[in-house]
Amino acid sequence: MWASLFGCGGGSDVNGGQPIGGAPADGGSTSEAGAPGSGSGNGSGGSTGAAGAAPSEGGEEGFEPTYGRFGEAPESTFTLPSTTSAIYYPDVVMSFPEVDFTTLDRLYIPAGEYKTLLLGNLPERAAERPLVITNRGGQVKVGGQAANYVMSLGGGKNWILTGRYDPVSETGDAEFRGHAEGAYAHSQGSYGFLIDDAFSKEGLSGLSIGGKASDFELDCLEVARAEFAGIVAKTDNDGAATMKNVKVHDVYIHDTGSEGIYFGSTQPQPQHSFENLHVYDNRFLRTGTEAIQIGQQGDGLEVHHNVFGPGAVRWRSAFQAYQDGNVQYGQRYGSGSFHHNVVVGTGDLFVELFPTVVAGDPRSSEDKVSFRDNYFSDTSSGGVYTHADDTGVTIEFLRNAFRGFYFDYDAVYPDAKAPVQVFGVGSSSPNPHVLQGNTADATFPFILYKFPSVTESDNTMAEVPPVEFRDFMLPEVDEDVRKLEWWTPTATLSPDMRAVTYDVGAVVVHRGTLYRALVRSSGEAPGENADAWEKLPAPADDVRLAPGSPHQGLGVRWPPATP
Repeated sequence: MWASLFGCGGGSDVNGGQPIGGAPADGGSTSEAGAPGSGSGNGSGGSTGAAGAAPSEGGEEGFEPTYGRFGEAPESTFTLPSTTSAIYYPDVVMSFPEVDFTTLDRLYIPAGEYKTLLLGNLPERAAERPLVITNRGGQVKVGGQAANYVMSLGGGKNWILTGRYDPVSETGDAEFRGHAEGAYAHSQGSYGFLIDDAFSKEGLSGLSIGGKASDFELDCLEVARAEFAGIVAKTDNDGAATMKNVKVHDVYIHDTGSEGIYFGSTQPQPQHSFENLHVYDNRFLRTGTEAIQIGQQGDGLEVHHNVFGPGAVRWRSAFQAYQDGNVQYGQRYGSGSFHHNVVVGTGDLFVELFPTVVAGDPRSSEDKVSFRDNYFSDTSSGGVYTHADDTGVTIEFLRNAFRGFYFDYDAVYPDAKAPVQVFGVGSSSPNPHVLQGNTADATFPFILYKFPSVTESDNTMAEVPPVEFRDFMLPEVDEDVRKLEWWTPTATLSPDMRAVTYDVGAVVVHRGTLYRALVRSSGEAPGENADAWEKLPAPADDVRLAPGSPHQGLGVRWPPATP
């Protein structure tokens, strides 16, 4: 009965366009089974105007959505009991012994606004019949109430969390379709799952996944205004809890205090690895630190057709010094590929690569990390740095474009020196490096300091035209996203803790809202000083490339890739 599992807009996980293999909840009413939309829920299930209204029939530009991606009508469904405050099931299987979680097709979460949502001990299912977890009767909104956590899922295998509207497969809700049918611009608040903590409490992430979970998929979700990361996935301090076959696609993360996604522990070993992590067709925008931090990676990583950035908008006041890149990648063993992505905005580096030595890993002389056919633009310092730890992995950078080197990193770190090369290799690194066919628009060479491990050819210094998005933020920010910063009264990471002064016309993001400076000011918070700051409209965030933009084929794909 199951169809192939495709992307939110009908796309597939492909390689270069071709297929590649808190407090307990309140007591609620008696649970019920049924199709989504048949219950009223307690959320805002009706049309909400530009944010919540469904696209017109046929979708954008005549696009016809493909429904039935999770098969025909489900045979077995279960709706969690309604509640008005929180959903709290540390062991969801044991909480409902009357439900056969080995065959359940849909686990419905009733529409509503929740302080927290916890589903632990999710079932282990067969790959050919996964458990689909989706919203019912409207939008599920979580967060914004200073809880101990926002949304947490734990355990299980072969489950899917999706907010995608699909009337055939009976998932999602017609009034909350997100960008699935082309409505990318101003899609904030229009998703079946809206995880929005409104910066209610320091240190919170939007969605956390652990408890030895594996083989799961995240699809058509919005995560916003988490003070720490948008999504965290890891089971700390358990080297055997390998996360395998994870897919993250059609996810919209924006305005976070730290990472967009943070996958893989950065704590001392033992920590588990990831295998076959696929991240594609996502928007991770205006992240405080890295847009994407993926560590402990084993074989099969594929990151493609995403838009990352601006990253490191909080570079003056991040939680830790030098936590201001865009792409951070820790590779332990096996091969991985990062391709056809648009990466805009960083503090120190576009890419920082950490070959990671862990005893007992199945490393091979055939292991390769490939960055190819990507676009990188707008940095306060350098380009790429690969650390020298010896794993034997071959590191290749092929046909990438680099531009927008605007050095001002010394405004926070006074000892910082302007870059002298685009690509830096850790001193005497034994890992083979192949650098070929890259183009950089910079006043310094692509690579200056070479070691015997480095082979480079056909890398050119030439003008690189900027990408043109359909409708992103503001013209002056789209031109150089480093002009947008997280508002702070003090550069907390500068040795002298200097006050930050904003000149007339400066653009900042404060608590998820954009503002433009009307006067020169320091210490006057936007939203509290109307004479100093003009509140700007919410950004459209349609970061698909405009027709005629240079670098076609990169970033979020539209129309979606053919299944």
